[in-house]
Amino acid sequence: MSNYDYEDEDDNNNVDTSTDLIKQLRKANKQKEKELADLKAQFEGLNKSQRERAIKDALAARGVNTKIASFIPQDIDPTEESVSKWLESNADVFGIQVAENQTPNIDPAQAKQYQRMTNAAEQGNSPNAQEDVMNKLLNANSREELDSIIRQSGL
Repeated sequence: MSNYDYEDEDDNNNVDTSTDLIKQLRKANKQKEKELADLKAQFEGLNKSQRERAIKDALAARGVNTKIASFIPQDIDPTEESVSKWLESNADVFGIQVAENQTPNIDPAQAKQYQRMTNAAEQGNSPNAQEDVMNKLLNANSREELDSIIRQSGL
């Protein structure tokens, strides 16, 4: 045998090995592409269901039938603000009454009481027990009153 034949065998082995390696890489690449396609499909499905849920929640918050969600275009963001704007612009199509100034129906007496409580909380002073006892001691008119204040404060 000549040297050339021996080198040819090495070359053939290298070709076979590299071909086998390429086949393995192609197989791995196909598997990764399949996994990627599955993940993309799963992501798109989750994204679509999340969008539908957000739009239905926005419609329900406005008190509108959620079946209208199927008519909202895909380019509208699924935020409550965007859905509200789209709904206001298409309210006549769906027969929805859009209130210009939506104010909740609140009893005026309750509103007045709420305002009074808010004012008291904002303007009121938090009680300070030491200052209170000191003021009582300084303003005591008799020894009995002074003794009573001391007993009540635990001094």
